[in-house]
Amino acid sequence: MARKRSDDDKVYDMDLFSAIIGFITGMVLTMVAMEYMLYRSQRNVILRDWDLSSEENLRICATNVGDVPIPYDTRIVVRKGAKVPPEISRRALVKEAENVNMNFALSEDRAYIFMGSLMRGTPAILTTDESILEELDSIFKRFWEESERHIYELSESLESLEEFSGSLVRITGRLLNPELLRHGHEARLVLPNGRVISVVLSSDSRVDDVGILSLHGTFVEVEGVLRVSGDKIILEASSIRRT
Repeated sequence: MARKRSDDDKVYDMDLFSAIIGFITGMVLTMVAMEYMLYRSQRNVILRDWDLSSEENLRICATNVGDVPIPYDTRIVVRKGAKVPPEISRRALVKEAENVNMNFALSEDRAYIFMGSLMRGTPAILTTDESILEELDSIFKRFWEESERHIYELSESLESLEEFSGSLVRITGRLLNPELLRHGHEARLVLPNGRVISVVLSSDSRVDDVGILSLHGTFVEVEGVLRVSGDKIILEASSIRRT
């Protein structure tokens, strides 16, 4: 028998609906305000051949990111589910968040507002208007605080693992000799395509020292940073769980 909806359920639905409408309205008003500021500002230039590689303290919000030159230590927030080239994650700290609908790059004294995803050849408005810079900085900070670290799912990229060196990845395989991890040694992970890589525990590992003993020979999902040392691939695991 179906449960009758209570007044509390209805209030919760209304609160959720109001929150969603409020968020969408806020984003629309922000974009309208940005367009107005861009229109009235005299310090704007439209560029096609832009270059971000020498910008300082670069912060980026984007719906999608291509393989564009950026400085090391760039901070990027992409829309959740966006595909990020491995070359980007090697140079930047990439996080992802819901509802990223803007494309801009913000440095110390200027901003590039892109007319589409952050790809080579996408036209951008270059501005030094301080009010616009402040608004974009506020938007970036909000997304950054609400975002999570971008993780590469490598179930379909097993033949090109080297491309993801330095990236946070999630990969599945059969774990062998996990007891070695307790003593700082390497275990082995046999991937679905037969390839074998090494696994060590990272300094921030959340793996239980006792529970890991039961994982020998089982299929597990490992999350961590992928490293390449010569011909050897090492996964610095922050978590290991049975699949």
